[in-house]
Amino acid sequence: MIENPTLKAIRERRSTQDFTSDPVTDAKIEAILEAGRWAPSYLNSQPWDFVVVRDAQLRAGLAIILKRITWAWGGFAGVPVMIVVSVDPTRDPDHFVEAGAVATQNICLAAQSLGLASSWAGIYGSGRATAGNVEQDLKAVLSLPETHRIIAVVPIGFARSERGSSRRPLTEIVHPDRYRSPSGSEPEAPQPPR
Repeated sequence: MIENPTLKAIRERRSTQDFTSDPVTDAKIEAILEAGRWAPSYLNSQPWDFVVVRDAQLRAGLAIILKRITWAWGGFAGVPVMIVVSVDPTRDPDHFVEAGAVATQNICLAAQSLGLASSWAGIYGSGRATAGNVEQDLKAVLSLPETHRIIAVVPIGFARSERGSSRRPLTEIVHPDRYRSPSGSEPEAPQPPR
């Protein structure tokens, strides 16, 4: 298998729910934000904004709001930094979700490459009936414009413990030329228009 630092960071990154309170340097946060800034976006629209939350009381307040949608909220409260990834749909009405998700993934991979842990609390589309409006509450606390949408809240710090994970083998998820069901049968090929 080919090995390089990027592929290593991708394979080793895990979502962490339990962080130490050890501080993260400004230089590392800047490098992580730079990775988010260089994410691809449709027509280079760059619709994202990143709110970096270091204030302990504010982080604790965000964690209480996040309690409504994630069981990991307690670990988030003690993390030294949270990055809130928001997007402005007016900059790209058709692809803002994808752009925000790619920026979030870049942020998580950059953190991993710098020896830090992260998680990803998805906000956009988390419309659970019992959650209330988590996005609106987060936007109010963070003074985000009403037009913005929050894609994710990303806690960043040092993991208290390592987590393992597995993935389905490529043989189960790669389909040469056409999809094949787990039984090995192929769906009927579409007929060309007449």
